[in-house]
Amino acid sequence: MRIESIGEFGLIRLIQGWLNQHILDDTAVLPAPSGRNQLLTIDTLVEGVDFLRGRATPEQLGWKALAVSLSDIAAMGGKPEAAVISLTLPRRTPVRFVRKFYDGLQKLARRFQVALVGGDLSRGSKLSCSVAVLGEAGRKRTIFRTGAKVGDFICVTGRLGGSILGRHLTFMPRIKEGQFLARGGVHSMIDVSDGLVQDLNHLLSQGKLAYALDETQIPVTPAARKLARGNFKKTLAHALTDGEDFELLFTISPRQFRKLQPLWKRRFRTPVSVIGRVIRRPKGWKAPQGRCGFRHF
Repeated sequence: MRIESIGEFGLIRLIQGWLNQHILDDTAVLPAPSGRNQLLTIDTLVEGVDFLRGRATPEQLGWKALAVSLSDIAAMGGKPEAAVISLTLPRRTPVRFVRKFYDGLQKLARRFQVALVGGDLSRGSKLSCSVAVLGEAGRKRTIFRTGAKVGDFICVTGRLGGSILGRHLTFMPRIKEGQFLARGGVHSMIDVSDGLVQDLNHLLSQGKLAYALDETQIPVTPAARKLARGNFKKTLAHALTDGEDFELLFTISPRQFRKLQPLWKRRFRTPVSVIGRVIRRPKGWKAPQGRCGFRHF
């Protein structure tokens, strides 16, 4: 048996079985003596998979390397505190490139007051980088993927699709927005890293839940329209499956959303859209099959 035959999620299920762990979220949650939760997450960027050297500046790569891990913390409603960086480089990499990489990383770290406290270097044929981030969240304000309820609104921040045209290198993690939503009573939350449909399936994978989306309410980017050349169905497909949007997808009761919405508008420029409802899973209902977003294998 090879990895390509079972895919990314098949491999994850095997690893969970080997470790006797049923892990649902991208971020580990560890109760701390302080009464708060410690959050720990890690993400990896690999040349040729997550970026192309000729289409990204070293500053953008440094920014993105930290941003993808911060997005996981945001999806838990947490506050990032510290990060360590493991960087693999070809021997002929210019030192100037490495300096610019760290400039981009530090720029984002300063914005969210994240301490860069260590890391590791290694040699390889291609550039790759793993960033682990430690954060924290209140015990009652740590938001998991599980928790959605029948009747909840399904909501998303920002706009979706077309990130391949450049936004995946420059996006701003929704740290403040995630903390606000955690205080606002959302039931479940995830960041849209692999595509809206795929990540929505993760959000509603537990219990007898399904979803009904209103495709007319899916917020799309100008980049998605550009890639689709104005075709509505293709534009929608980009918004539903492209991935690397790193927006927050969450569920919340209609009553709580109506309380939260005017406060959101006063605090953030980022739009928030109601795109559907959580429903009880009908008999015979199946989640969309095939590729609904990005998968590594």
